[in-house]
Amino acid sequence: MSHSSKFSLWQKIKQLLNMSAEPAAMDEIKTAEDLNLDADLDLTAKNNNARPSQDEAASINAHPKDSDGIDDNDHDNKDNNNNGVDDVLYNSLSSNLDSRLDGSADTDTDAYFDNDIDSMTKQNELNDTPIVNYLKQYFDEQQWHYNHYRPKTNGDSNDSQQSHHLSLRMRHRNLECGYLFRVQEHNHLLALYGILPFLIPESHQSAAMLLITQINYDMLIGNLEMDINDGEIRYKNAIDVEAVGLDDSIIEHLLQSVIAMTTVSYEIFSDLVNNQDPAVELQELLIALRQQEDARTFFLPTQFVQ
Repeated sequence: MSHSSKFSLWQKIKQLLNMSAEPAAMDEIKTAEDLNLDADLDLTAKNNNARPSQDEAASINAHPKDSDGIDDNDHDNKDNNNNGVDDVLYNSLSSNLDSRLDGSADTDTDAYFDNDIDSMTKQNELNDTPIVNYLKQYFDEQQWHYNHYRPKTNGDSNDSQQSHHLSLRMRHRNLECGYLFRVQEHNHLLALYGILPFLIPESHQSAAMLLITQINYDMLIGNLEMDINDGEIRYKNAIDVEAVGLDDSIIEHLLQSVIAMTTVSYEIFSDLVNNQDPAVELQELLIALRQQEDARTFFLPTQFVQ
């Protein structure tokens, strides 16, 4: 690895870390047209393939593209959160109405009630929509091709670890990668993986693991992962849908951030793979990363137990 290429790799790592620390920068990229995203249904090959890892594949059944909703029994045991909805709705509207009436004697109470009821009804309908169904509806609106892998039924519909997987391929900056949405409906969790289109050879996996570990140490959002069985590398980010909700804006922000981080990860690890002897040169790169960490200010916890 020459000095110039080493410096280039160092800059790419810093770019990756800076991007993870400043997710708001992705707001500049909003639409599929801006990204020149293309979807491809050919997901059979290992390379460029958005598919679960070997551990995940053991827990799901592979199905072709499925545009129907998820199975009805997926939600038979879902907790009923609608108890006392009428009381909450009435109290909320009454409280808001009182504050409006205090400020203006000309308040249109009928219109106010109608607007609040419509808003809360739409929000409740959104919250009741299964995550998988919402994602599939979003993909269909974008006219994206995808594969839906349902959880493998094991007789226990309450298994919170059962995951749905939606896989698709996209192209950004002439780089085509696989992207995998992983959904756990019972836990209200949504994860998105950006999968690099090449595998790390066994001769370079030790160097790749060292580099991944050091990069993850300073990664503010998401993390890099490598499957030691075949050398697949992917970037992962996830959200708790129950806490942050789910709408088109959230999906776009999550998707664009993962696309950007996957693109930079591709540049880093393609440089690593192209290096004939990564062990020697990687030590210098790791030393530079550690020096950067040592230069930061670290804070000790308070002496008081909270």
